[in-house]
Amino acid sequence: MKKNDKGITMLSLVVMLVVLMMLATITMYYGNSAMKEAKLQDLKTNMLLIQAAVKGDLEKYHFETSNLSDSEKISKKSQYLKGIPIENAESDIKVKFDALANNTEIQLKTQISDDYQQVGGKFDYYYLDTNTLSQLGLKDVQSNDENGYYIVAYSMNPNYSNIVEVINTKGYLGNYSLKRIEAL
Repeated sequence: MKKNDKGITMLSLVVMLVVLMMLATITMYYGNSAMKEAKLQDLKTNMLLIQAAVKGDLEKYHFETSNLSDSEKISKKSQYLKGIPIENAESDIKVKFDALANNTEIQLKTQISDDYQQVGGKFDYYYLDTNTLSQLGLKDVQSNDENGYYIVAYSMNPNYSNIVEVINTKGYLGNYSLKRIEAL
């Protein structure tokens, strides 16, 4: 008499396939989570590097202009503050920044002012292009539509001369400023 083991073999094959599919799903989930975390860390690191690179120049600006008139202070800005004033940036950059600043959910300028209430919202916004980032020693950081444009908010309040907020127009999960991204 011949024994028939086909049913058990098929059952074990189905169980093995289900287990393999579960393992593949779990691996893909954790792989994607690791990729998202790496992107967050890259963005945070780039923003911290930018902040460190421009903070000293802002402090020098406030030191050098402490006894100057307002018109003299304006002329010194180009010497110390790195980047292109947001008003003079290319139109697509201004559109992205204004979309962030005017979005009722995000309200970027209000968010920054709330984060730094002691400054009283006195910030000048400058766009950092890839060339400016290279001059600051950040050769591998790109400021473009794909990676997000980097914008720096310089504190214009001489009492808070060391506050620099870095903004990325792409952001991460609805967070665009360094202070908010650090809190994640």
